[in-house]
Amino acid sequence: MRTLSNRNGFLILLAALAGWLDAFSFTELGQVFTSFQSGNFIFLGLSIDQGDGEQLLGAAVSLAAFLGGTALGAYIVGRAEVDGLRPLAPAFAIQCALLVAFAVCWQVVGEPGAYSGGRVVLLVLAAAAMGVQGAAIFALRIPGVVTNAMTATLMLGGVLLGLRARGGDAARGASPVPAGFLAAMCGSYAVSAFVVGLIDSPAVTSAVPSGVVALILLGLTVRRVAPRGAAVPG
Repeated sequence: MRTLSNRNGFLILLAALAGWLDAFSFTELGQVFTSFQSGNFIFLGLSIDQGDGEQLLGAAVSLAAFLGGTALGAYIVGRAEVDGLRPLAPAFAIQCALLVAFAVCWQVVGEPGAYSGGRVVLLVLAAAAMGVQGAAIFALRIPGVVTNAMTATLMLGGVLLGLRARGGDAARGASPVPAGFLAAMCGSYAVSAFVVGLIDSPAVTSAVPSGVVALILLGLTVRRVAPRGAAVPG
């Protein structure tokens, strides 16, 4: 039970990270997403119709970088399914390195122009980092939980509500995670976006994602080196 609680806490933190980067990229990198790729497919189609070259470039770069990051993440994880978060530590280390590079690039480039190389590099780094995260969490094989976007998570929550409304055993086995966890995932995604807007300082908000992943890596490391039977925070 404690292991599941730790895992769920990490997943909620990763969902918050996705919301943070999506809010940042939408407001600072030309109204595209770096985690929620379904939105970028919409932007891709609309930008072609409307002749919006800035959004077309951003959506295309983010989609391609996310795909590449997902492939990289899967290669690092090295198997289709894992048991627990510890085997994913190498993937999180790569994600952290990409996000550190993202933060450094923002401090060097500042607010990039619509068609600048700096904007392309920032989008590549952020979207690739989220692709790595997506591949890593996908290997956990938790239905409805990918952390990059909340559509499947929200849908699973709706399914649980509907089945529970029928009563009896209808909802038994419908989800491997509790409804409260699904709500916390969706809430963390939205709250982190709110905080990005509230802070309204890209120099600060660009640096937070790398710190979040570094915290996750630290947590996994502490759990790994703790003596058997010792109490581990979290």
